[in-house]
Amino acid sequence: MNNSLYFVISAVILSFTMLASCYLRYKIPTKDNKVLVVLIWLVTVSSTIDLFLGLNGKYYHMSRNISMILNTLYVLGRHMAVVVYAFYVIVTTEQKAPVWVRYALTALNVYGIALILGNIKLHWLFDVDAKGFYVNSEQFYLYFIVAVAFLMFCIQHLMRFGKEVDWSKKVSLYMFIMIPYLCSWIQHQVAGLYIESFGMAIAMLWIYLNAPKVDRMMDPTTGVMNQYAFSKKVVSMTEEKQEGYVVVMRFRDKTDLQNRYGLEVYKKLMRETAYMICGKVGRERVYYLQDGRFAIEVAKHDETEAKKMANELLKMLQKTWKIYGKDVEVWLVAALLVFPSDVRGINDIYNYLEYLEIMPSLKDGNVYEGKHLDIAYMRRYDEIERAIDRALQHTNFDVYFQPIFSTKERKIVAAEALLRMYDEEMGFVSPEEFIPIAEKNGKIIEIGHMVLESVCQFLQREDIKKYGLRYIEVNLSVIECMQKNLPEEMEQIIQKYNVDCSQINLEITETALVENQDILIENMQKINEMGITFSLDDYGTGYSTITYMMTMPFKIVKIDKSILWSSFENEKAMIALCASINMIKDMEMEIVVEGIESEEMADKLAELGCDYLQGFYFSRPLPEEEFLRFVTKAM
Repeated sequence: MNNSLYFVISAVILSFTMLASCYLRYKIPTKDNKVLVVLIWLVTVSSTIDLFLGLNGKYYHMSRNISMILNTLYVLGRHMAVVVYAFYVIVTTEQKAPVWVRYALTALNVYGIALILGNIKLHWLFDVDAKGFYVNSEQFYLYFIVAVAFLMFCIQHLMRFGKEVDWSKKVSLYMFIMIPYLCSWIQHQVAGLYIESFGMAIAMLWIYLNAPKVDRMMDPTTGVMNQYAFSKKVVSMTEEKQEGYVVVMRFRDKTDLQNRYGLEVYKKLMRETAYMICGKVGRERVYYLQDGRFAIEVAKHDETEAKKMANELLKMLQKTWKIYGKDVEVWLVAALLVFPSDVRGINDIYNYLEYLEIMPSLKDGNVYEGKHLDIAYMRRYDEIERAIDRALQHTNFDVYFQPIFSTKERKIVAAEALLRMYDEEMGFVSPEEFIPIAEKNGKIIEIGHMVLESVCQFLQREDIKKYGLRYIEVNLSVIECMQKNLPEEMEQIIQKYNVDCSQINLEITETALVENQDILIENMQKINEMGITFSLDDYGTGYSTITYMMTMPFKIVKIDKSILWSSFENEKAMIALCASINMIKDMEMEIVVEGIESEEMADKLAELGCDYLQGFYFSRPLPEEEFLRFVTKAM
């Protein structure tokens, strides 16, 4: 046997090894990996044909016709490998070639195939002798033009669009150009040296080793593609402005599912869900995004059909599951997103999923539509979070003061400190927007410390008694109250500015969930012992306010403006307001009513026995200097 045939044998073994490995372990249902599998098949088949041709005359003798057919198939396989490689470069870079380039490559491909097939009769590229051995033709350059054209396209495309491709993978793509063509040139220069297939197999190995593997692209729990694979898909669709449909869905109360049924049942539920979805739409279209969230490509041509498929998917999954002998009740919520109108990038997808966490399931198990979800709000949510961070870094918060009017003394006796934020990029941001977000992400603790310190600085600078003021109300979220070291931190700030504790009243809102009332009550008692009083804010917005009134040391109750405004429009609401006022007075607490906007409101509430009034009828929140001038003028 010619020693150079060992190169061909090695190429065959290497090619089949890659193919087996791909199917047994690394076959991933993405577009680039599908193209990669086709490329490996072409290299494997052409290398195998090359081996049969190389063994001719040693173990058997081929007829001239059979040799011509096999040589034609070998050259055709090599040609198609080059064409598929060019397509793989396009898919890997996730950038389509211009239309005219695609037409030109298609024409070259047809031209190359026609040359190879026409060679069977015309022998313009190669021929075989009477013994069945390959004989090169002087007109082989006719096909060489095709190969060089594809080679130049691949180099140009990689140089232009390969910036986002991992450097090792980019090197492997260049190696597939350099090594096979170098080996092909050497083989045609040295008679009897068969290294072309070996060079192609080595170049293929470079690409295969740098292709995304299962641990990067596949989720081990569900066996479908993961977040990384989905992000690659979304980037490709958005950058190329592809039209398409994706269903995003999530299990509601993921933590509750785990706590109620256990982690193993939860994982099994995710696997079974993925299996059912794959059976409906195909494995290559399903992605698991962790935390009970799925994304599914919907292969439909119009939005109506896509929505129908999305509803079918949701209804199929919305059921009682039998997992490890347990009946598992689940609730899912989903949305149909249209590319590119609903989605500008991967962050939009996760914004939709976050929004779905708080969305109720629609009637009849239908899905939401992206165009109906408030994506603008979600984007603004992110913008406000960044604005809060900037404001904390650059102290862009201002404390305003809104006067509180005493119905008995007929004058201003206190004020509420209210936070205002102005961002250079967003302009003025309403407290109704940034306060709930700060409470949700925990930044309210840092903001609260800053406000208290600002108020203490104001009390240190100004003798509020000479303005007829007794105290300043400072808002304190329940989240702040849950901090075990809150009393110590507040005491440090108050002592730092040598402030009389009786001049501070802390106002607790209900915008956050109380998880441990024991800590809250303990903190309030410690702070109350320092001489600081408490107001309960937002009375009337929930049943829990009554519970707080009975169990916690509040001195003042603030009736929410929504209750007040409703009472002047609805007789039953007025009855409820009067009953609430009487109940609070019987509990020996003082009452502040917010939202006073007319003299009629002020007179009515004074008549009902409310102690204090606050609202735009008296004054809007004012900066410190304007507030002091207002109070001085009102004295």
